[in-house]
Amino acid sequence: MGHNELDQPSFTQPFMYKAIAKMTPVAQKYEQQCLDNGTVTPEQLAEMKKFCWDTLEESYAKSKTLEYQAEDWQTEDWEAIKVYEDFDAKKCSSITTERLLDVGKHITALPKDSVFHRLVRKIFDNRYKSITEGKDIEWGTAEALAFATLIQDGYHVRISGQDVERGTFSHRHAHVFY
Repeated sequence: MGHNELDQPSFTQPFMYKAIAKMTPVAQKYEQQCLDNGTVTPEQLAEMKKFCWDTLEESYAKSKTLEYQAEDWQTEDWEAIKVYEDFDAKKCSSITTERLLDVGKHITALPKDSVFHRLVRKIFDNRYKSITEGKDIEWGTAEALAFATLIQDGYHVRISGQDVERGTFSHRHAHVFY
């Protein structure tokens, strides 16, 4: 896109893109600053840019044939947290039906004195129904039950991401507004 095209009003290109396209790139500003204050000579700058470009090109070429092994990504830090003797030990991760129903009752209860969006109320009502009937439990409900039992057992659970509060994926409402 030529410079003249940027000056023309366009409904296909938002204003911010036009403003950015008119700006001098940061790398060019930095190059000019280094030249102006005598940090580097034009020859040194050209040499540094060539070195960087050649390094990137060489790495890109190597990436085409490089094969990774899982061990390549494992650092000593991970080794320190492994407890090998526990890998073969059988762990009991089940809970009683009574506890599951009790937890389910709590995680599906919305305050009675508050008014919630009908879809939020429907999600919570459906969660309660699926838990009490023991069928059609969807992913978000199972996840909430698992988190709740872990918290009851003294484990810390951290949920992050926009969908936790905002409800991008409404099955994961962990925080509701009224």
